[in-house]
Amino acid sequence: MRILIYGAGVIGSLYAALFAEAGYDTNIYARGKRLEALRNNGLQYKKNQEINPKELSSFMLI
Repeated sequence: MRILIYGAGVIGSLYAALFAEAGYDTNIYARGKRLEALRNNGLQYKKNQEINPKELSSFMLI
């Protein structure tokens, strides 16, 4: 299943990370500074006091 998260704010990014962790083909629709940060650093989230990077299929530019 392919999933597109429309909006890469805090909640959208969290859902994207969780879907990607579960094995779904996940994309984020982002723009501006958030898009630059995702391209440079990838998606990172904190779980069990550890920072986890998450690979996503792509970041879409609007």
